[in-house]
Amino acid sequence: MLRIIVALCLSLAALESNAQLYKWVDSEGNTHYSDVKPKGQSAEDISAKLPSTNVDSSHEKLQALDVIRQQRLQDQQKKQQQLQNQVKQRQQACSQARRYLSRVRGRSYFRYGDGGQKTSEADRKKMQAQAQARVDRLCK
Repeated sequence: MLRIIVALCLSLAALESNAQLYKWVDSEGNTHYSDVKPKGQSAEDISAKLPSTNVDSSHEKLQALDVIRQQRLQDQQKKQQQLQNQVKQRQQACSQARRYLSRVRGRSYFRYGDGGQKTSEADRKKMQAQAQARVDRLCK
């Protein structure tokens, strides 16, 4: 029974949410506020001046949060894609560096330069050291 009374009171309060509010000053200088316009006295309707109460704007906030969440998700996906691309490029560079090091270390006849000059053993050792440094740097 108590639940029914509470529900009835709440529904009546909801119906009264569009009621007007009046302000007036009596003959003694006292200011009064009421939802009923006084008889025989001028009163100002101040309903429009008051801020809305009991207005649920949570759906607007949730929508804004959803937009922010979507932007963050897109940013994270973009960063993840960039990282994957960087890893892929680094793996390719590492693979190329290892192949070059393997060729420089090999026993085969090695030519270097535009004219195809034969490389000296000292130059080949330098090239091996440089290639090894590049592998060490790229293939961590």
